Parts: sequence; structure tokens; C-alpha cells
Amino acid sequence: MLLDDILVGIITVVWLTNVPIAFVSIIRFLKNREAFIGKDVQRIHNDPVIIFQITSRSATKTPVVLRGIDSIVASCDKIKYLDYRISVITDDPQDIDTLSHSNSEVVLVDKSFRSSAIKKGRALQYAVESRRKTGRNTSKYWIFHMDDESYVTHQTVLSLLKAIREGQGLAFEGPIFYPLKFESANILTALAESIRPFTCYDCVSQMKNEQYVKTSPLHMHGSNLLVRSDVEDSIGWNFGPTLAEDQMFGYQVYHKYGPRSMGWHGGILLEQPPLNIKDHFMQRRRWVLGSLQNINKFPLIHRFKLSYKLITYFMGFASGFISLILSFHMNLPLFLITSNTLINYRVGADGMAVFGNLLRTLYSELTVHFFGNMGAFQFGIGAILLFSSMIWLLSYQIGLFLNLRYSKITWSKRFVLHLQTLILCPILGLVETFPAFWTLIEYHAKRQTSRADKNLTYDFYVINK
Repeated sequence: MLLDDILVGIITVVWLTNVPIAFVSIIRFLKNREAFIGKDVQRIHNDPVIIFQITSRSATKTPVVLRGIDSIVASCDKIKYLDYRISVITDDPQDIDTLSHSNSEVVLVDKSFRSSAIKKGRALQYAVESRRKTGRNTSKYWIFHMDDESYVTHQTVLSLLKAIREGQGLAFEGPIFYPLKFESANILTALAESIRPFTCYDCVSQMKNEQYVKTSPLHMHGSNLLVRSDVEDSIGWNFGPTLAEDQMFGYQVYHKYGPRSMGWHGGILLEQPPLNIKDHFMQRRRWVLGSLQNINKFPLIHRFKLSYKLITYFMGFASGFISLILSFHMNLPLFLITSNTLINYRVGADGMAVFGNLLRTLYSELTVHFFGNMGAFQFGIGAILLFSSMIWLLSYQIGLFLNLRYSKITWSKRFVLHLQTLILCPILGLVETFPAFWTLIEYHAKRQTSRADKNLTYDFYVINK
């Protein structure tokens, strides 16, 4: 029992560190829900030029790129927007033939191109320099960044045009949802992706600089990112061998152009969850590694906020795993009590009376089990942790609702998926936080064994699309 008490105390302290996140999350959800998705977007014919840029390793090997191109063409045709370009940045020479009949230009990254950036960052820098040569690096042009699987709607395009027209920023982001290939993905990775749309409510405050402690955004999405071309040209993507080039880009825009340079366009972008557990793990691993590579380049307060985020991410797995074991161990008597109570009661002629007695007995046993030895202090702590847990459960339900809202899944299946998410939430939490737990250990272990190398590099794993 002493060991149980010690472990419960440790877990309680760890869970309390998440309480501020829960409070901020629910406040920003309530505050930003109106601005989250752009509304009242109308077509006004004073068009800027938007370059829809899809950055891909290979459109030939990733057929969903064509799906994204088709979505752009269909959406722009629907609202009669003509002054746009589609540019596919790729490493694969075969894409020139693959995309020859699409309404897009193919920019092939030269193998001899030199840049301090790696992988996607290198391709993005090549695109910047390519636009510079063709005179498309002026304030007349806007760049809308997309990933391989990104899919736009006419609401997306209208929201982009509105944001540009209102002139409230130089770099904008919008919400991303993950309904595409939802039923083809592993059920755990599909449901675990529910947390991401909910975190976008926090992105609204970060992009609009409505944070309690003012800093540049802690992270930025590399897709659904709208940037004025001359601004991207002046910042570039030469941030060294980092796996989180979008995070560095956001910081540099904020640092150079000020807090009013950022904004929220509210245009939705549809993407897909990782299709299997390995892809999910490697995707999250890349995000955490990128943040760790960048963290020392930020000011002190920014480093503190990012460190807090990474530590709570790390501790989420450790505390969740131990909590599951303790819950099973400590609630085994409750299971036995409930089973014994059910066995002892048999419904006879007066079934309702017996059923009422059964409920009263169970209520009595549950009250003793959960609250029998609880003082005022313990009750207060329990109430705070319960609030935090309820917000956590709610975040998955809201995120799943948003993901399924843009899918073709039937309402009956949606109900089942919401129920599965509620039941599987402890497992989904472990799936979501294990990559951070593993990556932080991996990163610091590698630094200990390679102290001479200050710029540790890591493989850029490409997930299946």
C-alpha cells in the first residue's frame, strides 16, 4: 500500500501539470470557435494571384497529389476564380510526365542545388529561388502551401481571398481536418488524429498573438499556410538541418515583421491520418526532434514555453501508462464487489424493487470505494483532476466530430466511432504521447554519445499517402 500511495502521489503531481493546459484549452475553444472556420466568405472580384504550392518527394509515387490538384481546379472553377497558379515542387523527374496533363507547373529540384536546409526545407528554398528568377517574388503574389495529400474546397479559396483582401497580416494559417482515407487507416491512428483539430483552436490565439505571454507561435503547420511571396522570399528556408522548418519560419516572420504580421484565414484544408502505427510514430517523432533541434535558437521565454509543452507531452505517456496499471490494480476490488453484488441479486416477481435495491447497494459500495477515506484536500485535488480529464475526453470528441464532419461516413458509423473513441481514450493517449516519450530519450542519449557533433541529423521518414 505504501508503494501505491507513493505512485499515486507522483502521478497526481504529474497530472496537475496538465491542469493549466486544460484551462487554456477550454478558454481558447470557447473564445475562438466563431473565428475557427471562416464564415460569410463571399466572392469579390479584386483578385490577387495565389500560387497553390504542393511540395512532394514524388507525385508519381504519391497519387494523392493529383487529387489535390483536381480539388484546386474544381474549387476555383466553382467560384469563378481564374487568377491562380498550381506549382508542384518535386525531387522526382518522372513527375514531369505524370503531371503533364494536369493544370500545374512542375518545379524539379536540381540535384546539385546547395542549401543549409535538408529534405523538405531544401525543396522549399529551391522554390523560393525559382520564383525569384521568374519575378514572382513580389507582393503581388501569395503562396499557399500544401502537402501531398492536401485537399482544398471552395470555402478554402474564398477564405484565402478574404484574408488577403482585408490585409490584416503577411502569414496566415487555418484549420486542418483529417477525413480523407479515414476508414482505410488503422483504427487507433485514425481516432488518435482527433486531438489535432481541437489543438487548432489554440493555433488561432497563437497566430493572432492573443496569448497570455506574447511570443511567436510555438509551432506552425507546414500546410494550410498562406504567405505573401516577398515575405517568404526575404525569410527563406535556410534554417540548417532541422526537421521542423515550418516552426523556424514562423519564428523568423514574427521576429522580422512583428506580431501583427501573423493572422488566421479560417479556410479549411482536408488531409488524412497516418495509415498505420509506424507512420503515426515517425510523424510525431519528426515533430519532436525538430522542436528539440530548434529550441536553443529561441529567446528564453519561448524556450520555456516550448520546454513545458515537450515535457508535458513526454510525461503524458509515463503517467498514463502507470495510471492504467494502478487503475487496474486498485479497482480490482471494485470489480469483485460489483460482480458479487450482481450474483447475489436475482430478479424475481417484484423485479423493479429488486433492481432498485441493486442500484442502492452498488451506490453504497461505490461511494465507500471512491470517497470513503477522502478528506477535503483530497476531494479538491480530485475535482481539479476530474475537470482536466473531462476536458481531455471532450477534446477527442470535438476533434473527431470535426474530422467526420467532412467525410462521407454514415451517421450510424459516426456514432460507433465516437463511442469507440470514448472507450479507447486511455489507449489513444498512449499512442499519441509515446513518440514524444521515446524521442526525448533518444535525442538526449544520442547527444551524450555524440557531444562533438553539435548538429545531429536524423532520417526524414516519408509516411505512406
